[in-house]
Amino acid sequence: MRVPYLWLKEYLPELDISPEEVAEKLTLSGIEVEAVENFNPGIKGVVAGTVENLEAHPGKDNLSLVTLNTGNGDRRKVACGANNVKVGQRVPVVLPGGILPGGKEIKEIEFQGIKSQGMICSAAELQLDLEQEEEGILVIENQISEGNDLVEFWEINDSIIHLGLTPNRADCLGLIGVAYELAAILGLKIKIPPDQPAEIEDDVNNYAVVRIEDDNLCRRYTARIIRDPRLAPSPFWLQLRLLKAGLRPINSIVDITNYVMWEYGQPLHAFDFNLVKEGEVIVRSAREGDILTTIDGVQRNLSSENLVIADNSGPIALAGVMGGENSEITSDTRAVLLESAYFNPYSIRRTARGLGLSSEASQRFEKGVAPDGVMAAQNRAAYLMSELANGKVLRGVIDNYPNPVEEKKIYVRSGQVERTLGVGIPLNEIKDILERLGLEIEKETDSGDLVVKIPTRRADLLIEEDIMEELARLYGYDKIPAVLPAGKLIPSREPEKKRALNSVREFMTSCGFYEVITYSFINPRMLDKLKLPEEHPFRSCIELKNPISEEQGVMRTTLVPGMLDVIQYNLHYRVNSQLFFEIGSIFEAEELPLRELPKENLILSLGGTGEMPPKNWNYSPQKVDFFYLKGVLEKLLHAFTDMFISFDSIQISFLHPFKAASVFLGSEEIGYLGVLHPDVNRDYDFKQEVVLAEIDLAKLLNNVKLFKEFKPLPKFPATLRDIAVLVPDNITTAQVENCVREAGGSLVESILLFDLYKGKSIPSGYRSLAFSIVYRSQDHTLRDEQVSEVHQVIEQELYNRLGVMLRKQ
Repeated sequence: MRVPYLWLKEYLPELDISPEEVAEKLTLSGIEVEAVENFNPGIKGVVAGTVENLEAHPGKDNLSLVTLNTGNGDRRKVACGANNVKVGQRVPVVLPGGILPGGKEIKEIEFQGIKSQGMICSAAELQLDLEQEEEGILVIENQISEGNDLVEFWEINDSIIHLGLTPNRADCLGLIGVAYELAAILGLKIKIPPDQPAEIEDDVNNYAVVRIEDDNLCRRYTARIIRDPRLAPSPFWLQLRLLKAGLRPINSIVDITNYVMWEYGQPLHAFDFNLVKEGEVIVRSAREGDILTTIDGVQRNLSSENLVIADNSGPIALAGVMGGENSEITSDTRAVLLESAYFNPYSIRRTARGLGLSSEASQRFEKGVAPDGVMAAQNRAAYLMSELANGKVLRGVIDNYPNPVEEKKIYVRSGQVERTLGVGIPLNEIKDILERLGLEIEKETDSGDLVVKIPTRRADLLIEEDIMEELARLYGYDKIPAVLPAGKLIPSREPEKKRALNSVREFMTSCGFYEVITYSFINPRMLDKLKLPEEHPFRSCIELKNPISEEQGVMRTTLVPGMLDVIQYNLHYRVNSQLFFEIGSIFEAEELPLRELPKENLILSLGGTGEMPPKNWNYSPQKVDFFYLKGVLEKLLHAFTDMFISFDSIQISFLHPFKAASVFLGSEEIGYLGVLHPDVNRDYDFKQEVVLAEIDLAKLLNNVKLFKEFKPLPKFPATLRDIAVLVPDNITTAQVENCVREAGGSLVESILLFDLYKGKSIPSGYRSLAFSIVYRSQDHTLRDEQVSEVHQVIEQELYNRLGVMLRKQ
């Protein structure tokens, strides 16, 4: 928001501080000032002069010799090449020693023996984009006395204060709103400009009617009719103020609507009333097939999301955004229908964004204008059109306001001020600040509490805390003592589940795994690549009603597709050795379509390929295979629980039929691991083996022990015995180990498989397994006879239960 300082002073006649001080006051009160700049493009020594005589230059055919009266009896001759110079004109003259934009100094120059004592300027040479009747030199108003310094008279040495307003301070998008703010800060009185136009006898209601089809989209619409306005360049003082605001002057009617917008923050629009069919203005949503060519010459196909101003023939403007060519003000305009309205901010934002038509007007409507300011801006614009454009204002205003907005009331507890701000403000000072802000105190209770009525221009004030902020701003943030926040330190512990998850992450990282995070939404075709049968639970996916794309069409039921995508991505970049883990949720529906929220399960997913750790001079890397991942899982489970861990063969469509296993914690299945099926491996274009695992973390966390239990060191020595057995191929190693533990009882401390062999000496259908068994008693030293007895029991039980025989040497 550009705030010209001298223009602002028109509403604050008592303002006596510099623009820089104004900027500081606004900044300290919470209104950001981005910059303060001088409007003067570099003009100096330009005065008003009158053309008294005009003759051909004796030495130059394309020049005229102009005699100028520049005041105080000073007459001088100036060479000029413009075609629009006439006797009696008042023109800007740069005297010798004067400076033009860019630092160009004007000096006396001799043409064919005749001195040119200055320069007559055009608007372009002054770098002022002013509108005028003819091209050429700038012809100024005769009211400006000869010799007047135009830089001073036109207030060109003005300062422009640039405000960086937050979206909630739409009230400061007009100079009068800024004046209210500054008046509250400095304790000044604000002067409202005249806004009551002289009216003729004809009643506007006899000529026009306004109909609002949806008052949610248009809360208020006002209209006036101004007859026979003079369509010409605006007075220079008004044009210059628009230039200071960053707006380009166009003509008297359009300039006045822009001028009032900058004053009140209320956008207006002027229609050629004679082009509004039957004088009926209809505010409605666009209909199917509606087309409007806007004043920028672009034909636009409209949708029902666009709010339009229409007549009986169709749209004539995009409400709050841009007018249409079919109702535009032109040199043929003989009557103006002036619009001032309150449109729904969301509707205007949708139209402006959808059509790429952001403007000063649409920005103000988007942030919200004051419903009560609609009429004030309407009257002010009508007043200026009658005064500056000689328009005849018809009596009355059409004001379609179906549901007037009531002013909000906020209950302010005086005792809450100190509790909120940390500083006590006397009640009299609180009331003074509120009154300076233009907030009416409707009621005061015996305890000093206040009922404050909020004007509609302050739409940002909604609750008691907003009033507290206003009090802090106006009282002065610098007066509020800096106090460190106080509070009690309450011992707290991280929730056990969160600590367990963090411990799982730390453990996996310590094992050389990198954590990945993949999307919770996947493409259902990913499940086809896993060769899942139609009845598999993983296919019971919850479809999204409005997916971002097909790639994220369903909620995942497994983390495997995301893990395989990560591995595939890294293999494409020749990262051939990878270890990844992910902790994420899967979503399981009780039934489809959904009748209640899905069940959300937390899963630990592991994936790996290649060799780990990287090759080193001191050791060789190990292949990341089924047993590598099985070892990691065993370490993980042993680190968090003391329950018995076991594995059993399993058949899963996307895993190798002979290299896959389910994982058990005690008797409960908590997950699976395995090698990716060769067919799936080929579909993903993997050139090496990939291993995967998924663990249900909820089941693991139910049995987790975060605090380690320590056992005393054994007091008695152990005895080590080896056993080599022939095991049928249909008997698993886990079954053999379980049988050894059960048969040996408490004396078996541990059992370790250290050899697997199949060869010529081994019968068909069998394999040789060799185990190392550690025996130990907790209360005495074992004798060889006692150990041998238990060892024989184990051998016998292996044969009786599993058909496992001792291997003969």
